[in-house]
Amino acid sequence: MGNNGYWGFFLAFIISIPVIFVTCLLGKRFPRKTVIQYLPEVMGIPLGKLLGFVYLAAIMGIMIWASRTISELISIYLLSRTPLWVEVFLFLIISAYVAYQGIEGITRLASFIFPLTIFLGLMAILFSFQNFELENIRPIFFIDGLKIPLGSLHMFCPFISLLTVLMIYPYLTEKQKDFKVITGAASLTFVLIFLVILSGIGNYSASGVLRYSWPVLELTRKTNLPFVLQTFGLFFAAFWLTQALVGTGFFYYVLSEGMSELLNVLNYKWFALILFPITFFLIMLPSGVLDVRFFFFVSSHSWFCFNAGPACGYITCCTLEKTG
Repeated sequence: MGNNGYWGFFLAFIISIPVIFVTCLLGKRFPRKTVIQYLPEVMGIPLGKLLGFVYLAAIMGIMIWASRTISELISIYLLSRTPLWVEVFLFLIISAYVAYQGIEGITRLASFIFPLTIFLGLMAILFSFQNFELENIRPIFFIDGLKIPLGSLHMFCPFISLLTVLMIYPYLTEKQKDFKVITGAASLTFVLIFLVILSGIGNYSASGVLRYSWPVLELTRKTNLPFVLQTFGLFFAAFWLTQALVGTGFFYYVLSEGMSELLNVLNYKWFALILFPITFFLIMLPSGVLDVRFFFFVSSHSWFCFNAGPACGYITCCTLEKTG
């Protein structure tokens, strides 16, 4: 989108506000049921079941794409000599274990690691501004046709995780504060990612960012932090991986719980086991990161050409203990 492409993410956040509003309205209309449970009542059993399946397929698609992407990152930066299938297996089995603990176990884990991960992530972002060049983000208020508005649709993908609220709304203990809490979590996500985008463009320029497969981790090389400079990249990677494991485990739980409610057999713990080999096979299906990128490039390009296609992106899951 150019040097001021960060405005695209700002517009994406604005788009998320009505999504949160509609999500909260549906939750208040059916406070004791998940989206899988009330869709058949509203749309009829056949159509409701079909829409529920589409919803879970979208959740699974995001989880599979994110898991493969994260595994590729681990392979490049941390475990270059380890076979990819081993990394995928370990990542997925930890995520499945997190999902197996249920929503209460996930929220306890998230609330425990939340302060540390946010602190390390924010510190990495702020120190990366040491080499920030103002010229790289100019012109600030220049709008080149529909480039930025259309780009904001691509950049909406971190907010897709808001759809998982439709599955966990019955577990919220303070439903009267739902819009405030969810908007607050989305706002925190917006601030962190916006700063990353701004720092990335400011450090490398819009064209320079394209040189790197993982520009976010490359920013740690720009961080000048005395005494811990040699290990800060590892700290940031550990923080990022921990967040990814909790987020993926949360998506895995939502998928398992949804399948249990859709089929009305067994409970989510059984589906956490049943889905493991299927998910593992689908994650390993592409032969490499180039296949993954080519597939999603074609998909996203088709979306803009035909106004239809998959939405995909990084998983951002902000969970508070009292609100579920």
